[in-house]
Amino acid sequence: MDLYFWIFAVMAVAAGLFTISSWEPLSSALGLLTVFIALSALYLHLHAPLVAIFQVTIYAGAILVLIVFVLMLLVSPGERMRAIQENASYRVMGGILGLSMLGLLAAGTKGVSDLICARSLPQGFGHPSGFGDMMFREYLLHFEVVSVLLLVALIGAIYLAKKNI
Repeated sequence: MDLYFWIFAVMAVAAGLFTISSWEPLSSALGLLTVFIALSALYLHLHAPLVAIFQVTIYAGAILVLIVFVLMLLVSPGERMRAIQENASYRVMGGILGLSMLGLLAAGTKGVSDLICARSLPQGFGHPSGFGDMMFREYLLHFEVVSVLLLVALIGAIYLAKKNI
């Protein structure tokens, strides 16, 4: 195993543990963002740039923004918000997220091919058309089930959070 894998694997596991152990929902969302960024780096390491792009744009860009938007609607402003902003866990996770972004920037600058050992891959591996054919022909049901599951989880989270307010 090489250093690139271990850095982002440890970062993903540590941020995942922070995500499930944090009491504050916004700091937990920041930990989840760090997990998404580290997983996209691991996808790059596995020669899957399209999946890495999907990981960043769909999960970090869309779903996490939606989660943070819902959390912001549910959190009442005032003293509680000031206590959240002074929380040290935000600063720690912000530092870890900043380091992971610097790592991704360094990996992009150096070139992913320099970091990964050259292996012979099948013809057309990682090409968007092959990925789209596989996703919407062989795994269409799985794709739709996951989207419905995410919608139900979001509605359930809103319902549970509204009970506490």
